[in-house]
Amino acid sequence: RIFWFNMKFLLYLSILVVLFLALLSVNSALAASGGIVINEIAWMGTTISANDEWIELSNPTEQAISLDGWILKTADNKLNIKLSGDIGVGSFYLLERTDEESVPSIAADLIYSGALSNNGEDLQLYNAAGVLIDEVNCAGKWFAGDNTTKQTMERAGNVWPASNVSRSDAGWQNSQNPGGTPMA
Repeated sequence: RIFWFNMKFLLYLSILVVLFLALLSVNSALAASGGIVINEIAWMGTTISANDEWIELSNPTEQAISLDGWILKTADNKLNIKLSGDIGVGSFYLLERTDEESVPSIAADLIYSGALSNNGEDLQLYNAAGVLIDEVNCAGKWFAGDNTTKQTMERAGNVWPASNVSRSDAGWQNSQNPGGTPMA
């Protein structure tokens, strides 16, 4: 009897472990397949100052998301921004470099320090669980944006990273006007 009890116990324990791992995998896949995206990058600054860089995140989902514990960083860790606050349904989250002067007419959701290289960066967005949610790998050079005219690099239309679109130059364009469209 002890043998059969131990075998049943091990069988039930194995089933629980498999179910737990499957649930963990599904939750990770759901988190990584949607959510917040890096939407627009003023890597070149503005017509007023090259230091007036800003980054915009977007929430195309149907639920507000807490950014507490999230991190936006470059692959080389030269830029490592700890995010906080919430981003509403269909809303934007504006990060301004150093002070509120990057986009003076709009209040930043977060002020960060550090600079983006004009030669390109690999930007990575991680949720609070450490899962990579979005990546814009421009390590070789920025996909779009113009340092002379100060047109930002923005997602084209409603192109979201359903696959690896944000990791390639597909889906990115120069903003129509200098300065881009922060929070719009």
